[in-house]
Amino acid sequence: MKQVLSRDAAGTGRFVITEKTRVSRGGAGGGQRFRPRFPKRQAAVLIGVFFLSAAARCCFAREAPVRKDAGKGGPYNLVFILLDTLRADHLGCYGYSRDTSPHIDALARRGILFEWAIAPSSFTLPSHASLFVSKYVHKHKVDRIERCLSQEELTLAEILKQNGYATAAFIYNALQLDPRFGLGQGFEDYCYGDAGDALPSDREPSFEKTLPQALDWIGKHADRKFFVFLHANDIHEPYESPEENFFDPSYRGRLDDEYLSSANPSFHKNNFTRTRREMRHIVAHYDGGIKYADGYVGTFVRALEERGLLGKTIIVLLSDHGEILGDRGPMFLHGFSLHDEEVRVPLIIVHPGLERRGVRIKSQVQMIDVFPTVLDFLGVRDEVPRDGRSLVPLIEGREKEGARPFAYAECLLGESEKEGIENRVVMVRTTAWKLIGNFFKMDPDRSRPWPATVQMHNYAIISLPRESGFELYDLREDPKEKRNLAGRGPARVEAAMLDELGSVY
Repeated sequence: MKQVLSRDAAGTGRFVITEKTRVSRGGAGGGQRFRPRFPKRQAAVLIGVFFLSAAARCCFAREAPVRKDAGKGGPYNLVFILLDTLRADHLGCYGYSRDTSPHIDALARRGILFEWAIAPSSFTLPSHASLFVSKYVHKHKVDRIERCLSQEELTLAEILKQNGYATAAFIYNALQLDPRFGLGQGFEDYCYGDAGDALPSDREPSFEKTLPQALDWIGKHADRKFFVFLHANDIHEPYESPEENFFDPSYRGRLDDEYLSSANPSFHKNNFTRTRREMRHIVAHYDGGIKYADGYVGTFVRALEERGLLGKTIIVLLSDHGEILGDRGPMFLHGFSLHDEEVRVPLIIVHPGLERRGVRIKSQVQMIDVFPTVLDFLGVRDEVPRDGRSLVPLIEGREKEGARPFAYAECLLGESEKEGIENRVVMVRTTAWKLIGNFFKMDPDRSRPWPATVQMHNYAIISLPRESGFELYDLREDPKEKRNLAGRGPARVEAAMLDELGSVY
């Protein structure tokens, strides 16, 4: 492993030792750890929250445990196809009515589909960090833009690289995956592209840029075991892709000229005057992005097959989070809550060595389980404590469905350093119930009166004062999470969910 000494990009003047990876930029950073204190054996009564801070640390990257047969081991390559912002329930294989995903559906018929996979956050950067280190967000601390994954973390790419794998990531037009946030650790090539910082560039398709790069790289490394991370941003806002009008070609109206993105100051304001017809058209744009990305998934799988690599490659198709699509009034985008439309994601694993194919697993699983699962499949040891658990026993039928009762997620919804306020949301979910905790950290030493409204770091404007509180949903009777039962639901259930949430956070 080659390490280089460089000045801390955070501007502290210190020097840090980092692994040299072929990327355009690098950086270091830190974050805050959040731990609310929960009541025991009570209904939804909030008695307090507190926050712990953690400073960034400079250190050597830790060495991964290497197999004795490193470089000669199992025959399988590994590919992650991550379709950013993809809701599971908008794919045909998950029951959607529109034909958005014929190639992804075909992939699911080859492998294992997990019906209830839960992302660790509703925001891109923290979810990717959790995927790469198999830890909850409050443990790796990358909870928002500008916070970098610590060099202390041992990533999946680092482990595979040190076990003889060639490693590469292909990303275009995704600001939160900029290498300065530390996600490139362990990738020999981190091909980020050249567009992530310019707002107009998010109208550009990403798969048509990254797929040829990935296939060219694979061709040059086909004689080695490889790990490829292939990211696509074509489904993400502003919902513009070459197939954006595929499902609603007859629409004519103001949306034709509107930039459907949070970068447009009038977008959220216009949402309050959306007609039902306009909301349906926005959803059609979103579905068109899925159709477009799905075509490239098919192209990629065919290319592997033509090169004789499909039978030697484990493919994992997943997403980092979902999307609000008018589920709660005239609101779109993500990173605003932890309801299922934002945290339920597709997860499909295709392993050419498995006899079981076209299997659907109903057990609730977590995205952080992918890391230990693929290492299990590849026969690579990992001695670092992780929050995820291998799904191999579940896939092979050695574990009963329902043996993983809880899933967790969290998101920093907004922060205003100027006003000294922070809004964080945490969640625990079973197949039957969901508890969401909304917490506001407000500066206790503030001497001046609170303003009527505060603009947060994500440009959301909230009214004050705000109080912390809970949401409780009966997912069997209320799968859309419309009726908050906090303080009115079964006391035993509420107390148990509070205890479980408190045990994690």
